[in-house]
Amino acid sequence: MMEIVENVYVVKPYNPNEPGCCVYMVDTKSDDGLVLIDVGLYIDPIHVIEKEGFDLKDIKHCLITHGHIDHFGACHELKKYNADIKFYAHEKDADKIEQKMPISYLNQFFANYDYEPVKLARKFKVDNEILKLGQLDFKCFHIPGHTSGSVAYFLETGNTRLLFAGDLPGTAININDGNLDDYLKSMQKLTAVDIDILCEGHEYLIKPAERVKKFIKGYMKFNENLNHLVLENPYDTKILLDLTLVTCELEFFENALDFCNYLLELDPDNSSVSQLLNKIKEHNPPKIDYIKRLIKENFSKEK
Repeated sequence: MMEIVENVYVVKPYNPNEPGCCVYMVDTKSDDGLVLIDVGLYIDPIHVIEKEGFDLKDIKHCLITHGHIDHFGACHELKKYNADIKFYAHEKDADKIEQKMPISYLNQFFANYDYEPVKLARKFKVDNEILKLGQLDFKCFHIPGHTSGSVAYFLETGNTRLLFAGDLPGTAININDGNLDDYLKSMQKLTAVDIDILCEGHEYLIKPAERVKKFIKGYMKFNENLNHLVLENPYDTKILLDLTLVTCELEFFENALDFCNYLLELDPDNSSVSQLLNKIKEHNPPKIDYIKRLIKENFSKEK
C-alpha cells in the first residue's frame, strides 16, 4: 500500500501477472469514512489496508469506473464487512453490476468465477456530476468509448489534481459496447483538464501533467490503429508496427511484445523488427495472447 498524496492511497498496484484492476482508496477523514475507487475481482488484496491501521468495515463508499467485472467483481465481498456500503456507477453500465452474469460468460474471461450482483446507491446520469463525501468533491466525467458507461473521477485535494480513470487506455473497438468515435471525443475532453496524477486501472501512476496528456494522446492513436487492424485489415504490417512503437513509447511492454511477435509472424525476415523485439524483451514483459485473439473474435463481424 502506497500513499500517493495525503489521505489518498494505492491499495492494489498494477501487476500484469495478477488478475483484476488497480484499486485506490481515499480517506475522507469524516463520517463518510473510506472510499474505494474500483475493487477488483477479489477481496484478498484489499486486506492490505489493515496493515496500515485501517479497517474494512470503514469502507463506506465504492466508486466503480465501468462495467467490466475485473473492476467491480468483489463488491459483494465488501458488504460482508459493511452491509451499508454504497456503490456508485454510471447508469449506462448499471445493468452489468446489478444483474447476475451467466457462468459460461464469466468463464470466457476468468475460469470458475461467480459474480454476486450488488445494487447501486446512485447512478450517474449527466457529465460533471459531483459526489460530495466529507469535505471532498468527486467530479464524475462521463467518458464513453471503452464501455458506454465508462467514467473517470476527478478529485482535487491540497494542491494536487488526481483522475481515477479505470480503463483509460482500454480498447475502444467498434464491436459490442465499444465505440471509437465516443472514445476519441472522451479523451479529447480529458486533454483539456489539468491532471497532475493519472490513477489508471491497469497501469502505474502517470505523472506529471505533461506526461498525462502525452499518455492520453498516445492511446487515442493506439485505438485508432487497433480498430483498423482488428476490423479492417489484420495483415497490415505498417499499422501493426505503429501499434508496437506506440505501446513501446507508452511503456506498455507486454502489448508491445505481443504486437511484435505477431508482426514477425507476418514478416519473419524483417531484421529491424527482430532488433525491436530484442529491445522489448529487455524489459522482461509477461507474454500475453492478445492481438490474434482479438482479431479472431472480431474480424469480419461487421462484414
